Amino acid sequence: MHFDADPNAHSVDQIPLEDCYTQAICLDLSHVELKSRITVADLEAAEAASGETIQPRDTVLLYMAHYDRTFGTPAFMTDFPGLTKEAAEWLGAKGILMFGVEAASPGRPGKDNFEVHLVCRDMGFTHMEGLTNLDKVVGAGRFTFIGFPLKIRGGTGSPIRAVAVLDT
Repeated sequence: MHFDADPNAHSVDQIPLEDCYTQAICLDLSHVELKSRITVADLEAAEAASGETIQPRDTVLLYMAHYDRTFGTPAFMTDFPGLTKEAAEWLGAKGILMFGVEAASPGRPGKDNFEVHLVCRDMGFTHMEGLTNLDKVVGAGRFTFIGFPLKIRGGTGSPIRAVAVLDT
């Protein structure tokens, strides 16, 4: 329902729980400048550098070191890197279920953010915002990601408890 006026759009309580318990990878975009736009080329390079391949139904976490560089300052809410529309479409074309960022939004404030939300709506995947500790899972290979939303009837979004289960 987030950004979808269709009365038949699914609300957060209608998301299948298996879509919130997935295989995942975390891509390293920590070198990307603050306030910059993350492009398809950035994602392709990060995927190649990870040694992993994004699979259908994966969760993709994007470590931008935004939290490390800006948390506790006014810049935290405004200076984050963000996906372009094309980068979001690239993720969607991989068949992912969701992606997550450390920032308050998945795209740069304004047009980019609006377009990324529309891509998620139109391609049928979702995103998570405000994740922390991604530095602990970047470079960890494939792992299990768990992020169950609260069962808010008619909700357009929800807090989650994000957990990465690493194979030891």
